[in-house]
Amino acid sequence: MSSEDNKIQEVYMRITQKIQDSQKQLSQIEVQISGNERESRLASLTKREIEALDASTPLYKSVGKMFVQESKDVLISDLDSAIDGSKSMVDALKKKQKYVQRDLDEASGNLRDFIRSASSSSATTSKA
Repeated sequence: MSSEDNKIQEVYMRITQKIQDSQKQLSQIEVQISGNERESRLASLTKREIEALDASTPLYKSVGKMFVQESKDVLISDLDSAIDGSKSMVDALKKKQKYVQRDLDEASGNLRDFIRSASSSSATTSKA
């Protein structure tokens, strides 16, 4: 193999590696987004159920392996902060997802251009 063939193969490997890395990142981000959305829904449902209870109803919060009695206001406040945290995390992950998707699209375009240029240069060399 000539040094030009080695360079072409090296460029091809770099581009395909970038595509694979971007696809892997996208799938990880999607898993994180779904987990945070699920956490937010669960906290919202729990908050709605707690709000429907009387103020005199004893409520408990899980702390490790034990349960601690908490007031209704404290539990609702904790759930609100959990909901807000999950939603802000989802927003940040969606921004990251757009960035990674843009990188993936760019790398795919680079690969297409690379294949076109490699095939056109091999066609011109074979004619000569």
